[in-house]
Amino acid sequence: MFRKLSVAMLAASMLVGCNKNKIEVKEGVKIQFHSHDDKAKKLKEGDIISFLISIKTGSDSLLQEQVDKSKPARDMVQAAGIAGYKGSLQDGLRLLSVGDSATIYVPVDSIGKSGQQLPPFLKKGTDIKYTIKVLKVQAKAEFEKDMAAEQAKAKADAETRKAQLPQLMADYVKKSGLAFKTTASGLQYFVQTEGVGESPKNGFTCKCNYVGKFLDGKIFDQNKGVDMPIGGMIPGFNEALMMMKKGGKATFLIPPSIGYGEQGGGPIPGNSPLVFEVELLDFKAGK
Repeated sequence: MFRKLSVAMLAASMLVGCNKNKIEVKEGVKIQFHSHDDKAKKLKEGDIISFLISIKTGSDSLLQEQVDKSKPARDMVQAAGIAGYKGSLQDGLRLLSVGDSATIYVPVDSIGKSGQQLPPFLKKGTDIKYTIKVLKVQAKAEFEKDMAAEQAKAKADAETRKAQLPQLMADYVKKSGLAFKTTASGLQYFVQTEGVGESPKNGFTCKCNYVGKFLDGKIFDQNKGVDMPIGGMIPGFNEALMMMKKGGKATFLIPPSIGYGEQGGGPIPGNSPLVFEVELLDFKAGK
């Protein structure tokens, strides 16, 4: 009897395991639940949610991610139909509850039909995959109170970094062991590989491999073979690319004055010096 019961329980557990990561269509949304509580209250219009997110193309190329629980992404759940098509990310959010983890598949074709401009690497007939972990849900008043406290702390931290900036950068240069040189703007650079030919100019588009780091070595951004328009990025990165040649590799130390400034941006706090390791694969003149 116990043997039969064990076999039955095993079969049931396998069935649950198989269904948990099954891709299904619910209320017009293509979704794959990784963890879900049917009894928990679903998200609704007006809720402000804190969440972790990873955004990938249909071929699993990473477009963007925010996976640091101390700095989650935040958004307000919008009304149904706000995107102009069914099966949008917002439609998918309303199927989730606090603590849920899921991947929402949004068709590239639907986004294109809604009138949004799409980059050429998003192919028709594929999906954009949003993998989300819902951490917290708040009413507007509670959210605004939390944000005010966070902004006050971020401002104080930025002022501390500003006062320590010269020493922080000097310590990094010494620890790196690299012979950095400095331009008039304050950009510091070390060339590992010179490259050949001419350097790109303002308005040119460069194809690069790069890794962006904080001084402690933590990576905040990286990409391979990405097109980057000179003049469309932070001043320090624009200047850095115009110093390079095709095939060249270099490390750049960018102070906040030619980076993201006192306010910061995205995962980058205010008054943060940044390190970029860059390889210039190719470039072409802008239109």
